Amino acid sequence: MRSRIVTATLLALVLGMFPHAPAAWGEEAESVSLASTLITEGAVPATEVEGSFTMAKSKTERGYGFGLSSLQYAPVPSFGVKLVVPVVVRDPVDSEPTVGGMGDLGLMLKYAPLLLPAQQFALAGGIALTLPTGSERRELGGQFAVAPFLAAGKGLGAWSLQADVAYRWQLNRPRELEPEEEGGETVRPHKEHGVTANLTVTYSPLKWLAAILELNSVTMLHPGDPLRERVQLYLTPGVSVEPAEGWNLRAGIHLPVTSAKEVDWSLLVILTRGF
Repeated sequence: MRSRIVTATLLALVLGMFPHAPAAWGEEAESVSLASTLITEGAVPATEVEGSFTMAKSKTERGYGFGLSSLQYAPVPSFGVKLVVPVVVRDPVDSEPTVGGMGDLGLMLKYAPLLLPAQQFALAGGIALTLPTGSERRELGGQFAVAPFLAAGKGLGAWSLQADVAYRWQLNRPRELEPEEEGGETVRPHKEHGVTANLTVTYSPLKWLAAILELNSVTMLHPGDPLRERVQLYLTPGVSVEPAEGWNLRAGIHLPVTSAKEVDWSLLVILTRGF
């Protein structure tokens, strides 16, 4: 029941924004400028190409990811389409072999009905789709999922605040798992679903330099997950630099602050070229 209420609320908020035609369609809306983030979804659509590298360590494996974390096009200031093309490498800590390959593609539609340049404020909503292009058998992906989301951002001089919340659920059925013991029955896991929320504070003492601090949360809601209904909290401090006009390079370390956690730590490096 709780998951249905969350889903209905997010969908109503996202869909309820689309009928309105804001003044932000004009060129003036382009002056809404918010700092780049690490994990939090930005509220302002943009035209950009973004590459990323991630490295993560958990109790069972080391993982690496790289690829196009954002290939985004915004034909107008208030609407954008984003494509995510990941490559994933898994390196188990036991005797299993290292595997790698294409992960699940991501497609996002983002609409910002509220862009206020004078107040440096933006509010956006949209839908993110996960397409099952990765190998489920090799644990590189294989999920077909949908996630409605809301994102907001506010510039405060040298400071900026940005936040997002999303409810994600898997649409396709997971594959059956082989029994751990001989003669046992196969098990089919439940479809994954859960809530994520992120908050970012950025301080820019110089035009080309910014300090980033993010608070990230994940709450899994599907039966069978060992972390079901336990809130995972992470802190992600980082730094952002602009080496040239239109370029942004940022890096951060993703650290758990609760006993409920999926990873021990993650390193993120992101390079963005804006147009």
